[in-house]
Order: sequence, then C-alpha cells, then structure tokens
Amino acid sequence: MSRAKTDVGRAGEFLAAYILETHDIEVHHVDRAGADLWCKVRGSIITVQVKSSTVPIPTNERSFLYYTYATRNPVADWYCFVALDRELLLMRPAVMVVAKTTRIAPSEFNAVNQTRTIEEMVESC
Repeated sequence: MSRAKTDVGRAGEFLAAYILETHDIEVHHVDRAGADLWCKVRGSIITVQVKSSTVPIPTNERSFLYYTYATRNPVADWYCFVALDRELLLMRPAVMVVAKTTRIAPSEFNAVNQTRTIEEMVESC
C-alpha cells in the first residue's frame, strides 16, 4: 500500500475515533487483525474496520459521484466509512457489507445519518 493511501487511512481512523468519542464511546486504536478500532459500548467490545475516502469520484460514464471503499474479507463487527472532505462518517454492520467494493453517495454523508448509524451501533450491544 502506498504512503498516500496509508496516510488517508490513518487520518480516517483518527477522525472516526474522535467522532465516536464525542458520542460517549470509549475508543482504542489497535490496527490489529483486520480491526482498526476497538470500541467499548455498554460493556461490550466492538471491533471496527475504518475505510476512508478523500473525495467522491465518478464511477461510470454518466459521471455519478460516489465515495468508493474496498470492503473485502470483513473480520470486524462494524465498518466505519469516512468521507474526509466532509468530516463525516457512516457506520454499517459488517454482515450487511457483502460486496468487495462499497459505494456511497455523497448525499448519504450528513449529520443526521452519522448520528443515526452511530446510535444503531450502540443499540446493537
């Protein structure tokens, strides 16, 4: 993996940790065995794989823009998709992410969806 991709990934991990901590979730950066973060929620440990993107890109000839993330072989409990340019994230249970590539429309990254998906993660515990 290139240095630039590593830096983008690391920035996403730190932004995700910060945002999750503002929602009273205890976060530990681990970068171990396919999990980037361990989150303590209601006494349970949840493993989180963080995927980061800097900007949406066109994915077809119609030039629809999407944030694009490689989502192969999930080993964590949850995915955290980060849009660095918007400084927002979305959480999704790993069992619901079945494609090798996940595309998310820019309009999905907003404060309401961010809070809703974090609350869904908390409620899963």
